[in-house]
Amino acid sequence: MKIKCDWCGSWINDFDQVCPNCGGVNNNYNRHANGVPQTIEELKAWAKEMNLPLEDMRTFIGEDYKGAKAFGIYKDETDGTFVVYKNKEDGTRAVRYKGTDEAYAVNELYQKMKERVAVQKAHQQPKAAAPASRPTKDYTAYNKKRARSKKIEKTVLTIFCLIMAALSLVAIFTGAYSIWQIDNRPDNGYYTYEDQNYYYYHGNWYEWENDSWRYAPDESWMESDYESYYDSYSYDSDAEYDNFQDSSYYSTYDDSSYDSDWDDDSWDSGWDSNDSWDSGYDDWGSDW
Repeated sequence: MKIKCDWCGSWINDFDQVCPNCGGVNNNYNRHANGVPQTIEELKAWAKEMNLPLEDMRTFIGEDYKGAKAFGIYKDETDGTFVVYKNKEDGTRAVRYKGTDEAYAVNELYQKMKERVAVQKAHQQPKAAAPASRPTKDYTAYNKKRARSKKIEKTVLTIFCLIMAALSLVAIFTGAYSIWQIDNRPDNGYYTYEDQNYYYYHGNWYEWENDSWRYAPDESWMESDYESYYDSYSYDSDAEYDNFQDSSYYSTYDDSSYDSDWDDDSWDSGWDSNDSWDSGYDDWGSDW
């Protein structure tokens, strides 16, 4: 991702060991995370162990795939470099990393795969069981006296239900409105409104201001017009703002947002083969 040079303030890559602008040492140099696959072959083995549907994920490990809508990593035999790429929906390629550090290259795709799995798991909704049908009573054996008694009981019950319905009408509409609000919340991700960058995350809006993320004041467009200003769920490394997932606000919800198996490097369980992968959740128009 992009970070600021401690010496000259220029935006540089976190994998630059020295600043290409001033030559200063990058004190935040990030080679790779601990406990992750460090070679292409290890990444293949890990994906197989986790039951990841690579074909459905359109993820090509060790292959220079040329088709549209694809993530991948391969070794360029002409110069010995490792290339991490994303082929966008229009067929153009965005190179995430090209260099000699295989461990770093593998980690870039590994982290992206984790992110995509988290999104898929968040969208998996359990199917509700169909309600059991209620048995009907057979009144044919009832005598006339019992039938008249039942008719009176039904009349009383109907009146009672009408009274209760009138008293609870406001509460019913209030509850329905609350459910509608939940179903119509903005999608988590980056937004741009009047050249200002925002991020929506679990009920809160944040804005990029003074080189940091902070809570955003309420504005009218956040209530109804937010879809028009949605950019992407994924972070663009060329953006002039930091990755929101690196902020303290993101970590506040990180432990409860998704299944914890996908939030750390232990990966105790893999992908459920009974769940289908929907590549429509990927933003194929962005560089990453």
